[in-house]
Amino acid sequence: MSMLLTVKEVSQRLKISASLAYSLIAKGDLPSYQIGSCRRVSEEDLDRFLDERRHEPTQLPSRQHRHF
Repeated sequence: MSMLLTVKEVSQRLKISASLAYSLIAKGDLPSYQIGSCRRVSEEDLDRFLDERRHEPTQLPSRQHRHF
């Protein structure tokens, strides 16, 4: 079994707020476990969540400039 992470650890890894992490869990986008009064997310589920949202960059037309 993979390591279980707290919602705070998930939010730190994703560099998002804890409230956004809780929202992703509440919507069912990010699977989690309820253990007593604690909510936990497996590293495996977090990795899958990220893989499902990965987008390869599209090639910009040559005239457009990137500002980043």
